[in-house]
Amino acid sequence: MEVHHHPNVKKKNFKEYFLEFLMIFLAVTMGFFAESIRENISNSHKESKYMESLAADLESDTTQTDVAIDSWKGYNANTDSVLLFLKKDINQENINMLYRLLGNDFFHFNLFKYNNKTIEELKSSGDFRLIKNEKIADEIMAYDLDMKYILLQEQDVKNLMIDSKTIESKVFDYSQLNDKWKYNEALKFNVKIYDHFLLTNDKQTINEYFNKLCTFHALAAVHETLFEKARVKASQLLKNIQREYNLTNQ
Repeated sequence: MEVHHHPNVKKKNFKEYFLEFLMIFLAVTMGFFAESIRENISNSHKESKYMESLAADLESDTTQTDVAIDSWKGYNANTDSVLLFLKKDINQENINMLYRLLGNDFFHFNLFKYNNKTIEELKSSGDFRLIKNEKIADEIMAYDLDMKYILLQEQDVKNLMIDSKTIESKVFDYSQLNDKWKYNEALKFNVKIYDHFLLTNDKQTINEYFNKLCTFHALAAVHETLFEKARVKASQLLKNIQREYNLTNQ
């Protein structure tokens, strides 16, 4: 009968098991660290790209905000004058001036386009977490909320303007808004060819128009102030981003 001898298997001691475990652990750990480093590099690159895009959006916003502020300053100054003349005697000189003021600034409205493409992409993609500087992240969210509030209020301003125009059309003949002028050689400036007239001299209707316009003007003045505050925030946020991410002015 053939006898099978089992090979002698040398048993590993604790030290050898520990070294094998240590090698496997180090290999897994190094792989984890390498993957983490690659991910951090990738995230830092994405963060920088987002901030470059956001900086461009903010520069666009500040330019548009400057235009909006100038427009609303003009609108509100003109409306101040209209309100002033509405409270004066209804004589020919004042009627002519009212038509001239209305002709200079008929719509009282400037539609603002908020450039929030990058902010919306950061939020929808979940990449807002990539912004490591918490102060800048908070400033971005605060600025976004401010701009969205301005857009929301803009609709209220527009509605009040329409309300005032509805009653305004009962007082003024819009066909007279295109002033007819001619150059007087003797006086050396333009003079009116004809005098204007109101569609109604009814005090109640004129007072109703005054109240509607006054309400619109009050909110329009607040709207102008909001734009001025947003302009400051946008400018400061842009400077902070450029400094934090070493971006130069575009």
